[in-house]
Amino acid sequence: MLQLKDITDLLGLQLIGVIPESKAVLTATNLGQPVITVLEEDASGAFEDVVSRFLGEEMPMRFIAPPKKGIFARLFG
Repeated sequence: MLQLKDITDLLGLQLIGVIPESKAVLTATNLGQPVITVLEEDASGAFEDVVSRFLGEEMPMRFIAPPKKGIFARLFG
């Protein structure tokens, strides 16, 4: 799995946001719906953050660290 630094080095572009994995995003893209209208707050908020940064707003970066897995996910995942 590539790290964020590897991706920015490979593409030669500045990172303006990270979109978390989401079944809702996958479904919206498969249906041709705008992802920003997805009801899942994390994914739609991440897209709004990207747009805001693209337009020049300063805001903290979210979703740059992978979510921590619970004990059951580590044992059975």
